[in-house]
Amino acid sequence: MTAVFATKISAFDPENISQRVLLTKERLYAIDQLNGEGRQQSFAAALLLEYVVKRLFPKAEHPLEVAIVQGGKPYLAKEPDIHFNLSHSGEWAVCAISSSPVGVDIQHCDEGRRDVASRFFHREEIRYLDSLPQFRRDEGFYRLWTLKESFVKATGRGLDLPLRSFWVDIRRGRPQIDCGNIEGQYKLFELDFPADKAYRLAVCVRDLSESEPRLMIL
Repeated sequence: MTAVFATKISAFDPENISQRVLLTKERLYAIDQLNGEGRQQSFAAALLLEYVVKRLFPKAEHPLEVAIVQGGKPYLAKEPDIHFNLSHSGEWAVCAISSSPVGVDIQHCDEGRRDVASRFFHREEIRYLDSLPQFRRDEGFYRLWTLKESFVKATGRGLDLPLRSFWVDIRRGRPQIDCGNIEGQYKLFELDFPADKAYRLAVCVRDLSESEPRLMIL
């Protein structure tokens, strides 16, 4: 089972003492190295994780001890069976929780980002975007971007899996991954984000039997 929780960034303040005490000193130190919007977004995502785990797994010890595996993917050191992933963009932070390795990505859809695809996307994805009418290319770009990011985050391979090295087929039906011999282990989902239509949200789970994750907006 996989669930995704979303919250507004503005609900959290990195200077708020009553919120800061909910995180470990190590987590706070890492967040405080960031500046401006990035600091507030990371702070909000960290507190969202604390809230979600406490709600779904009341016996888990808090504050959560978050560690990093090789490749950069975070995990809960004392709760290794709870798989999670975080993402934030603009005004929103999201947290995916699953019984299997999971990745989530949310992106605010700015206009005119199609040119990024030519530098980072697979040639098949570039060919697909070029086949779309001009007015649909931004939408197509963000669909691919969030799906690709969610897959990379689910694998935990980080920079070892460049976005150009695999492609996602969204031309028909459910999105499909073409990535050598590992794509058959992962399932992609595009989730509607009714709270704000200016955002795209995607989830990837390492479980082919997984049904569509439920989304809860706090």
